[in-house]
Amino acid sequence: MKESPQTRFLQSNLQASKFSAGGFLGNDQRPIDEIIADDLRQLEEIGRTVGEVVQLLKNAYEKIRSGLGNDVELSNGVTGRFYESMGRIPSPFRGDGVFEKGEAVVTDENSGDSLIITKLGIHLIEKHHFFQGVGCRYRIEPQQVFQILTK
Repeated sequence: MKESPQTRFLQSNLQASKFSAGGFLGNDQRPIDEIIADDLRQLEEIGRTVGEVVQLLKNAYEKIRSGLGNDVELSNGVTGRFYESMGRIPSPFRGDGVFEKGEAVVTDENSGDSLIITKLGIHLIEKHHFFQGVGCRYRIEPQQVFQILTK
């Protein structure tokens, strides 16, 4: 099937650029529709929803951001720290606007697993169900959200 101009434009925006050095796909070669379908399938397999993911991420992000760069305990053995960045980053999806930079890094001290949560990342999951490509620095594995943030 031939790609539409909108799909080609989006695929181009998901690549590395001056706005997103690593892009939104990492080393994932799959089409965006396939990435989204696979992530939604993972959520279905564990009986969870995108809404639950978004709520957990928003709660953690806001709590960590309010810590003003200090370590914030989210639960037993799970901590977060906010790293401020100047500027804003546009969504790769046309018409979505721009989002503040800055990242909330969540670490499970017991397993060593971590998540990097950004405003744009939350938006991409909430509006487009796009968790970003495998190998992307900001990819959030759907099941990992629950493993880390529901302890």
